[in-house]
Amino acid sequence: MLRQPSLLARRVLTRPLVRPASRQQLPTIISAEHGVRAIDPVVSVVPQTHFFGSATAQTVSRNESKSNDPEEELLRQPFPSYFDQIKMFPVGVKKLWNDIKTYRYIQDASSTKNIVWPNGGAQVPRRQRAFQRKLLKELINVAVPVVGYVVIPVAGNAFVVLAIAFPKVFLSWHFLTPSQSRSFASDEYWFRIKYYRDLIDCLWSTISAGRGNVNAETIRGRLDVVDDDAAGPVYEDISPLLDMFASDSGLSDLHSLPDYHVLTVARSSDLLRPPFAVSSFLLNFIPSSLTAAQVDKIAESIVEDDELLILEGHECNGCTSLTAEEVIDACLVRGLPSEMALSMGEMRQCLTNHLRMTRQIPPEADKAQVRSFLMHLPAIRESMKREA
Repeated sequence: MLRQPSLLARRVLTRPLVRPASRQQLPTIISAEHGVRAIDPVVSVVPQTHFFGSATAQTVSRNESKSNDPEEELLRQPFPSYFDQIKMFPVGVKKLWNDIKTYRYIQDASSTKNIVWPNGGAQVPRRQRAFQRKLLKELINVAVPVVGYVVIPVAGNAFVVLAIAFPKVFLSWHFLTPSQSRSFASDEYWFRIKYYRDLIDCLWSTISAGRGNVNAETIRGRLDVVDDDAAGPVYEDISPLLDMFASDSGLSDLHSLPDYHVLTVARSSDLLRPPFAVSSFLLNFIPSSLTAAQVDKIAESIVEDDELLILEGHECNGCTSLTAEEVIDACLVRGLPSEMALSMGEMRQCLTNHLRMTRQIPPEADKAQVRSFLMHLPAIRESMKREA
């Protein structure tokens, strides 16, 4: 039986999550092993343990058997029953509230002077940034059922029933099992990949309007393939691809793309929220300039995250020090393969090869050109893989 929302609201809003601390003690760190914890031992943040466990135990080989891998077994467990999910809903609300508090701590710490983060710098570290980005994304899904459950006594239980009936639409990872999160990520990838062919058609159409002498055969002849993965060929030198997005190509800035091209990029990106068919349809009624700005923001976050992952050396160790949760999120936001048929080892290989290619981008490259290139790269590689 469900608890009264009013009781949950009192417990969530009145129970102290941290002991009092000064503003200088606010910075937090998202640990791969222990979730969110405080840097200073005076601050005691409620742990948010990653449900995939410690990253140190997640050195998954690409050829490892899925059946013998504990990580894979966890990600492929049967979904919980409907009533089990209802009983666990209050626990998910508390987890969500804890993460909202942690988000605020990170924000406060980032605006505080003389704060040194664990990475030794003044900028918010990668894990905190990824945590904030993911939480904001998921809050769009879960806001309505959680607010209704907490605010409306008794009748708010109807929001729980609705959310559990449509978990992909109304629930965040706080309420889902690892297998559910993995399956929903796979569904999202399969929806987005449907637009890759349209995106390639838009790419060549836009180029032909600016440069008529460039075609797929010319570009393919200049590329040296050194490896391949589930996302497509891996290139030794990506400069021929990056040159496609030069200023005279019409592709150098997402804001300068034709309207239909912008819509196709958006539909193949991390912009859409479930139900994807509905949000894809609604994009038709949003000004393309606003859509381009949102896609550009996603591309900017990918650029920043790639730089930080490379700085931490993840492309050198096959991304084995990243948790499964981080790998799934990183692949999904970049448009890399995330389907259930792949093992975590294969997804790590895709992310590693992506980082090895983007590491070749020169620092002096035009930022808008790089962002446009990254939003088209997954579709280009998938197209080359399909035509090989």
